[in-house]
Amino acid sequence: MKKVMIFSSVHPCDDSRIFHKQAVSLAKSGYEVELHAISDVEEKREQGVRIVGVKRASNRFRRLLKGYELYKRARKSGADVFHFHDPELLPWGVLLRLRTGKPVIYDVHEDLPKQIYTKVWINPKIRRPLSRWVHRIEKGLARKLTAVIAATEPIAIQFTGVTRREVIKNYPLPMPMIERQEDGKNQILYVGGVSRLRGYDEMIQMMNHIPEELQAELHIIGPLQHIQVSVEEAERFSERRIYLHGRIPFTEVQQKLASGKVGLVCLHPVENYRESLPIKMFEYMSAGMPVLATDFPLWKEIVEGSDCGFTVNALDPKEMAEKATQILTNTELAKSMSVNGRKAYEENYNWHIEEQKLLRLYQEMGL
Repeated sequence: MKKVMIFSSVHPCDDSRIFHKQAVSLAKSGYEVELHAISDVEEKREQGVRIVGVKRASNRFRRLLKGYELYKRARKSGADVFHFHDPELLPWGVLLRLRTGKPVIYDVHEDLPKQIYTKVWINPKIRRPLSRWVHRIEKGLARKLTAVIAATEPIAIQFTGVTRREVIKNYPLPMPMIERQEDGKNQILYVGGVSRLRGYDEMIQMMNHIPEELQAELHIIGPLQHIQVSVEEAERFSERRIYLHGRIPFTEVQQKLASGKVGLVCLHPVENYRESLPIKMFEYMSAGMPVLATDFPLWKEIVEGSDCGFTVNALDPKEMAEKATQILTNTELAKSMSVNGRKAYEENYNWHIEEQKLLRLYQEMGL
């Protein structure tokens, strides 16, 4: 039995892509899988995967030091292949490849150079040169590894010169069809991390343009990032039927998805988002909920190509409201979008399809 060591200095041990998809898929296919990731638990075993906890770093500098700790663990693991998920681990990945001669895989979740432009803690004046410098370093180190897995095609294209490149998209796990719950409420949902670049302000403003007689509710589910909301402001939101839920248990999220009428994924038109594949979009489709998404060409192809929702200018709350109203007031249209979204999810946008790519890559490396 071949042993795989998957590791991350940033992601939690229950990360959807890392654990629930990749690690579990490999374990089910006969690999011995050991996952080292952020956890308060020292060690445990779940779904055939041995999970070894990594303590969360208190700041960015200490996070960089985690790389050395994980490198030492990797050398002692006896693994046949190493699979890591964070750009700061690239130097350690290269060192593992040189010292052990074993396959090393870099899993790229996001376009790091473009991501730099969205970091509020980086001085805007240095973002462009820093992005270019990061691009050269990341790609140069990746060429010394065995393979690169990219979450999207545009990310993969950037890694020219890498021996093996595979696009493994972050589509959701197979989900049973959620039975739609018609409770008579016009609920509009957003599920995921909440920030201004992800449309927080526009979602709030959108509610001013939806006809009052619809009694529409906006439910924002997920942690607020760099946004402070006072108790008084939250109370004013409630009066307007706007509810900030923060993190809630997965079972409660499913209940919301079952009763929601419109799912929002109206992210701002920044470069890092244009070619991304937000999992919330596919979760809405899986739940049979019509989607309202930013009019990026890729998202338009998915949403309008599947006829499961509308795409809009994410900076225009009035247009967002008009399209949401159209769905809320046209029962036949909403039902058609619901059926089409679920069908597209089942046929094209689920993890089972991507799982085959992952297993094929491992097989091609002789594992």
